[in-house]
Amino acid sequence: MNEITKSNSTIESANTDSENLQLELGENIKRSSFFSSIVGMTLRGIPTVIVLALLAGLACWGHYHGWSLPKFSELTGTNGVTEVLWCDEHGVPEVDCISCNAELMPKDELYGWCKEHGVHECVIHHPLTAQLKETPEVTQEDFERAARAIAVRPRTKNDPGCKMHLRRIQFPTIESINRAGVDIGLVDRGPIVESIQVTGEIVYDPTRVAQLSSRATGTVWRVEKNVGDPVKQGDVLAIVDAVEVGEAKHQLMEALVEQELAKKTAERLIRLGGTVIPAKQIEQTETAKAASDISVANAAQKLSNLGLPIRSGDYLGLPIEEVRQRLQFLGLTEKSPNLFGTSSNLLPVFALRDGIVVERGGVAGEVVEAGTPLFTIVDTSQVWLLLNVRLEEVVRVVKGQKVIFRPDGSGRETFGTVSWISTEVDAETRTVQVRCELKNANGQLRNETFGSGKIVLREETDAIVVPGEVIHWEGCCHVAFVRDKNYFTEGSYKVFHTRSVRPGAKMDGYTEVIAGLLPGEVIVTKGSGIMRAELLKGNLGAG
Repeated sequence: MNEITKSNSTIESANTDSENLQLELGENIKRSSFFSSIVGMTLRGIPTVIVLALLAGLACWGHYHGWSLPKFSELTGTNGVTEVLWCDEHGVPEVDCISCNAELMPKDELYGWCKEHGVHECVIHHPLTAQLKETPEVTQEDFERAARAIAVRPRTKNDPGCKMHLRRIQFPTIESINRAGVDIGLVDRGPIVESIQVTGEIVYDPTRVAQLSSRATGTVWRVEKNVGDPVKQGDVLAIVDAVEVGEAKHQLMEALVEQELAKKTAERLIRLGGTVIPAKQIEQTETAKAASDISVANAAQKLSNLGLPIRSGDYLGLPIEEVRQRLQFLGLTEKSPNLFGTSSNLLPVFALRDGIVVERGGVAGEVVEAGTPLFTIVDTSQVWLLLNVRLEEVVRVVKGQKVIFRPDGSGRETFGTVSWISTEVDAETRTVQVRCELKNANGQLRNETFGSGKIVLREETDAIVVPGEVIHWEGCCHVAFVRDKNYFTEGSYKVFHTRSVRPGAKMDGYTEVIAGLLPGEVIVTKGSGIMRAELLKGNLGAG
């Protein structure tokens, strides 16, 4: 048993040593494999590093020697198609670029700066330079119209040294123009009105306004007319009971009686002759007759001063009762209302002109003083328009200029002419007042109506006009873009010329062209900003 036990112990010890040996051997193998892997990875990575280094070096060398990536159009090109070189600066194939190769499309003869009209290559003086198939006719009226436009007010000036007019903008094809959103229009003729914008007020014409009052203190006896009533000259507006009138009539009757008595006495003495009546007595009689004549004239004048004109000769020889009856209703015709009572104090207030009663200031039974306004009558067939013109603009206003005015709240325009220009400047508004007369036959223009209008400085019926968006200011000159006259000719270059222009008045979205364009030329309207960008940047969609 002891031997067996020893044998087993020996076996177990051998097994333990074997296991320990195996574990140690495994650890050694693992360490050997790890180092082998590191070495293997390092050896395998060397070619990749070398390749990357070579590529980086090649890229640096290409960068400094002008290498570039091919364009998309080159990558997607088909075999057998010849490569087209593109002018990146002007956006067309290099072989067709007229800007780089001026001999492809030589410029016409250049005439330079036009001092008279303020443009380069003036088409008014040199119509051959217009982009038209046939040479246009420029008339004397075109020259006169341009002169009027330049003279009427200061215009923005172009710089004689500007070179924009030498630029031409080229597109590769008609389709490319359409894709760019460029639209065209024609230079045309049309009416243009250049004016000064003003504000104003309509008022009654003071020369057509009459304020009427009683010429004597008294009581309003009756009122015949009311506000709004039309009246004619001589119509009775009201009747006033004035004591002063009665006294003046009584004085006239007394003077007439004395005159008649003096007349008869003088005639009787003259018939008797100087042998019976002393000459001195006859002289006294004649003197008394002359004095009575003066008394009659004075009494008649007093009635006239009260507004009751009378001819004393019409009463000579009449019975005193008839004289009294005539004087009682003096100035009151058969058209007057049925009068009652026997007062001789009645004083009618007459209309001194045709018109409309616009104010009434008295009622029956009211005591009024002499000179107190009772009625205001206005002839409204003509009114005044008072305009306020800015001080810097009034130098262009002259008598006879046409005025167009639109009252507030009215859709109608009314017309007049300048008749007066004030010599004073308003201290608060710094404006100058200008007046014109307006016809008002229908009575639609009302007193103290405000509104706005314009004083016409110049009116042309056949001016050269273009849409407002056609003309651009480039810092040194105004330009427009004109299509080449051979645009649709087969094989022609698709070119737009930059034209120096002189703009004038603006009206309803259109601009007058004083010089630089002629009717019939084709111009860029919508999308002209693309042309402007070409001028400013020198590059329109390279490639």
